[in-house]
Amino acid sequence: MKKIWEFIATGFYSGKLPKMPGTWGSIVAAILLYFFWPENVVYQLTIIVVTFVLSVVSSQFLSEQLGDKDPDSVVIDEMIGMEIAMLGIKANFPTVVAALVIFRIIDIMKPPPIKLFEKLSGGLGITVDDMVAGLYSNIFLRLLIWRHYV
Repeated sequence: MKKIWEFIATGFYSGKLPKMPGTWGSIVAAILLYFFWPENVVYQLTIIVVTFVLSVVSSQFLSEQLGDKDPDSVVIDEMIGMEIAMLGIKANFPTVVAALVIFRIIDIMKPPPIKLFEKLSGGLGITVDDMVAGLYSNIFLRLLIWRHYV
């Protein structure tokens, strides 16, 4: 079971790639979103809920195994952040790339109040700050799309 939780928490081991594990996890998420993101928002929300549960449980497990509050190799939180960035948005190449860039900038900068969510304990703290970064990203992406069509 340990290997399964590690596989999930590390975004199919993308979080174990050298340097920038969060970016690698976000890229894997972007690829999955491009090819498999449904247009139906109910299906999108279902995926997000499933990813949330998997993220909290697997990141908590790996955090305890490694003795690290927020291990760099855990990237499933970036994956749910990318899903939220694309919530309600059609996944085509320009939108997925824009979501990736916007999400990475926001996730790295952590504008307020994102840092506050890191203080939550365990897998919840690991996951929720990236969900909020995904929400910010979704708003910015919608503004970018809207601006493009106005």
